[in-house]
Amino acid sequence: MVDVVRSFNEVDGSQWKHSLFGNPNDPETFRRRCEIAETLAEKNFDLAFQVIYDFTLPGIFMAVDIYAGVAASLAERKRGGQLTEFLRNIKGTIDDDDWDQVLGAAINVYANRHKERPDRLIDMLTSSHRKVLACVVCGRLKSAFQIASRSGSVADVQYVAHQALHANALPVLDMCKQWLAQYM
Repeated sequence: MVDVVRSFNEVDGSQWKHSLFGNPNDPETFRRRCEIAETLAEKNFDLAFQVIYDFTLPGIFMAVDIYAGVAASLAERKRGGQLTEFLRNIKGTIDDDDWDQVLGAAINVYANRHKERPDRLIDMLTSSHRKVLACVVCGRLKSAFQIASRSGSVADVQYVAHQALHANALPVLDMCKQWLAQYM
């Protein structure tokens, strides 16, 4: 507890705001702990990790939600170096689905807010399906088709075809139709 309070300086506001004490069943305590862990994850990952796992609440509390919030926040502020360091810190602490969810939060911010193509983050995704979705969000329909077809996913190729039709990307739509004709 003392380490948590020390990691926040007086500029960050009242020290009570950074207290981990409280009733574990109280929604306000839960919310405050989540905010503290999210803020700490950027400043002192090891301490944030300890807070997340020491104060785990049954059922509704998941580290991946905090990690996704941190990744989105860093992407929002275009802190690429910090995001890379943060991702390096969490890599071995969560499973592949959660990893993809955290990356997806950052990818969505870059694609939708900044109108950028975070190719490096997309390459870090483990699931072919998530890579397809990320490429579509970033407007990389040909790449999305290539990933979907290599993975052999009819559903993903159909999804890319649908998106290509709406984006009027006729060459990609034709590739999808040709591939689907072979597999359906």
